[in-house]
Order: sequence, then C-alpha cells, then structure tokens
Amino acid sequence: MGKYPYKLSIVTANTNERHFTLPMLDTVYKTIEKSTPFEYWIVDNNSQDGSVDAIREQFPQVNLICNKQNAGFTEANNQAIRECQGEYIFCLNPDTIVHEGAIDRLVDYLDSDPKAGIVGSKLLNGDGTLQSSCRNFMRTSRLILQHAVPWYKISPKLAGQISLAYWDHNSTRPVDWILGASLMIRRECLNDIGLKDEEYFIFHEDSDWCWQAWKHNWKVVFVHDSVITHFGSATVGKIWGANLNIEVYKAQHQFISKNMGESELFWHRAFLTTLLYTRLMKLNLAKLFGRVSAEDYRTRLDFLQKAIEVQRHVQAVDRKPQMKVSA
Repeated sequence: MGKYPYKLSIVTANTNERHFTLPMLDTVYKTIEKSTPFEYWIVDNNSQDGSVDAIREQFPQVNLICNKQNAGFTEANNQAIRECQGEYIFCLNPDTIVHEGAIDRLVDYLDSDPKAGIVGSKLLNGDGTLQSSCRNFMRTSRLILQHAVPWYKISPKLAGQISLAYWDHNSTRPVDWILGASLMIRRECLNDIGLKDEEYFIFHEDSDWCWQAWKHNWKVVFVHDSVITHFGSATVGKIWGANLNIEVYKAQHQFISKNMGESELFWHRAFLTTLLYTRLMKLNLAKLFGRVSAEDYRTRLDFLQKAIEVQRHVQAVDRKPQMKVSA
C-alpha cells in the first residue's frame, strides 16, 4: 500500500442508533471490494441502547471509541479521523444502506482524478426516491430565487438554485458541496484543509469542509453510480423534533459568517427575517379565517417565533484556523 497502511479508512459516529448501525455495517462488509484493504472506526456518543456491546459482538473487527458523553456529530467524526491511517477517509452516517459497489466507485474515482479532493454518493430515500445529495453554496441571491418568486412555474432550474432539485443526478460532475452522509476525502486534501470545524455541532460541517476544499484548489465531485440509501431527516427529526430547522438556521449563519463575510450574512438575515414575518402574517390570517387547527397553529407559531429570534441574535463567527490532522 506504499505510504499508507490502508487504502481506505471508514468513519461513523453513532448515538443510540443501533437499529441502523448494525444493518449498515452488514452492508459495508458485504459490498466493499475484498481486495481493498480498509479499517473501520466508530465513535459512540454514550449510547444507551446497547450499541457498543452489539457492535463488539457482531463486528469485532471494528475499532470503537466510546465517549462518556455526547460529543456531537462533528467532534465524534474528528475523533475517528485522527486515528485513521488510510489513503482515503470515508465518512458514512449510521442511518444508511450501502448498495453494491458504492464504496468502490468512490475509491475508483479518487484513484482516477488526482485533482479530486472530496467525492460523494447519490443518496436515495428509504422509499427509493432521489434525495438531494449535493447542493450549491447558500448565497442570498440563490435563496431569493428559490423562495421569493414562484419560478417553478417558469423554470425549475431557477427554482432549485440551492438544492439542485432540477437535476436528475444521473451524471458524475463537480458540485459546490456534497452531503456528509456519504463523503470520501483524499488524505492530501485533508492535510491541506484540516479536520471538520467543531463549531458546527450538527449541520453544515460538510458544506464548510467542501468550501475549504475548493478554497485550496481541490475539486468536489458527485459520483452518480455510487448509490447509498439514507434515511436522513426521518432519524434526525426524531432527535431534534421541532427544533430541527432552528439548528439548520444556526448552522447556516455560522457558515456564511465564517466563509462569506458579514455583508453576506446581513443580507441573508434580512431576507430570512422578511420571509419569516411574511409566513407569520399568513399563519395569523389562516387562523383568523379558520383555515388552521389550534394545535397546528401553536406548533407553527412556536417555530416561527424561535426562527425569528435566531435571526435577531446572530453573532459573527470568530474565524479560527481549521484544526490540523495530527501526524
């Protein structure tokens, strides 16, 4: 293997997801090319569902790091990445199913294109439908195009400026950023850009990583024939509940402040605040005319009030240097 003991290191952060992690591990070991030397690291965030014992019993070859408290998704990934000895590092969510050849396609692409620093898979929902797997970076101009005007009636491409919803995902191509559920990074790229930014407790640590890759002249590439089923928001929603989108807003602000500057953050907040107040007005009108149930009204009102409060109290991010990987 030359300078690296392994061709590939696989990393997963697990928090009370035994029911997903065990089947996921099964698909990894059944589908990966047998000639690919690899190691597997799982960081467990103090799970109380028997995850650790089950992994040790069923997959003794997996390297386990057991935290005494929940370190968060990003920090847990970094813990494992620091231990990895592979040429490529593959970050894989526990709530996934690996399709035949999915991991090998990512390895093959990195082998074939030395300028590619990060590659990612096509993600499918649990019902087999396409899940948004890669996106454009969130700029206020794109946010306006996606939300403020009914472009979907005129041009799906304009309507899907951020989510790339207009694209069928049936070709391999460079993209702004890859969703972190199935993301593989080249060791040289990792050494250039550093570990994931732990200021992101959850969400947008993947877009930030991809931003750093492009900034350091590495390509980020979506590989269409690497296919992963990702149960995604169905599982995250159970953990975060109604606060899910609030956490997304917070992470968006972190990303924009860090990478795009205070002017972009100002306009981003201004537009989102206007959008949220517009939705609040529509909700109150719906209540006035009896078009929304009392329970639904309370739920939506609580979310909108929290979201507006987030916009009011955003602070600039202290732009710390990316954490480097230990030698």
